[in-house]
Amino acid sequence: MNYELINMGAYNLHLVKTNRFKTITVEVDFRREIQKEDITKRAVLKEVLLNSNKNYRTERELIIESENLYDLKLVASSARMGNYTNISFKTRFLDEKYTEKNMNEESIAFLMDIIFNPNIDNGSFNEEVVNKCKNRMEKSIKSLKDSKLKYTLFKLLENVEDKPYSYNSYGYLEDLEKIDGKVLYDYYKDMINNDFIDIFVVGDFDSIEIKELIKKYFKARTYHRTKTNIIVEELPIIKKIIEQSEEDNVNQTQFTILCGINNLTEFERKYVIKVYSELLGGSSNSILFDTVREKNSYAYYVNADVKSYDNILLIYSGIEPGNKNEVFKLIKKCLIDIEKGNFTDDMLNNAKETLVGGIKASLDSPSGIINNYFAKILVGTDDFEERIENFKKVTKEDVINVSKKINIYSTYTLEGVKQDEEN
Repeated sequence: MNYELINMGAYNLHLVKTNRFKTITVEVDFRREIQKEDITKRAVLKEVLLNSNKNYRTERELIIESENLYDLKLVASSARMGNYTNISFKTRFLDEKYTEKNMNEESIAFLMDIIFNPNIDNGSFNEEVVNKCKNRMEKSIKSLKDSKLKYTLFKLLENVEDKPYSYNSYGYLEDLEKIDGKVLYDYYKDMINNDFIDIFVVGDFDSIEIKELIKKYFKARTYHRTKTNIIVEELPIIKKIIEQSEEDNVNQTQFTILCGINNLTEFERKYVIKVYSELLGGSSNSILFDTVREKNSYAYYVNADVKSYDNILLIYSGIEPGNKNEVFKLIKKCLIDIEKGNFTDDMLNNAKETLVGGIKASLDSPSGIINNYFAKILVGTDDFEERIENFKKVTKEDVINVSKKINIYSTYTLEGVKQDEEN
């Protein structure tokens, strides 16, 4: 696998040449510093661009053209990465070695047409298309509480009002109401002209040819952008844990914990904190699972998930109603046990092997490869082999040291109803 980064002025072109796949994947990423008021616009915008175009006015026409291009796959997504928000447009198509001549160019041209040739009339996106996408978005926003865990985690993070992870990634109904075709088109032009842009191409291609094709069809020409530190500011260490809860008519209580992480070194952020999180609650072999579920039967599930860009660690569990206090005590005991080194070398090695296995597995998909090189741009992530070696180097002492930098900040409980109370 050969990686090449080319500065194209208005954007960075990342070429990853590999013979692992019969397909070519092209991903175009637009990112900028996140603002709460932009979240809903960006979510609607990606849907509008993917649903209608000057050349393909309806979803059906877009689907037919995708099928004509040997079942080309086209998706768009929006996500937050630390202090950045990112819109991604991605296509995957069969290399023309397996189809017919010029299909690589036609497929790339199709993706760029989706981005740069939207359905615009008189300085506005087509209102019918915008309203259709807004209706879908409204249903998505309103469906948040249908997933009890997602809802509880959102409420846990929502209370940290000055941090980007407190924002609702689904969007906001009050912002949705303000969006029309003209507002969205003005934002689209702002995105094209001012976002950081990265283009990734993964496959067994001719690098010179791909570079010329991207140059021919990619029409952004902006050079004026302001860099932002991706790492979110740390939470303060507080003496009294913030505890909040609400009741819901469900049989299972969702109990979530937000922990702040302070003063990580670069090595700790890239490697040690991830080993810590895996050891604590990454799988059925974790300390949390063994203590809370297996030995005490208090939880249906219990996991930990580190967000190293955000300087936070999340712990979440589904438990029997009325057992929150007992579960909380056990979770705090698990945190203290790691700090005291009460875990075996086998447990540590299992955590490291799981992470190494994840890196190796990521090489089996274009998305995994792209994610690694994108992280390299954002936070200086090391190459695959170097990451594997560095995870293997993490010691028990490293994990103990990083455990002392983790502090519980708040909890949020969606309290269910006991079966006997319900009856």
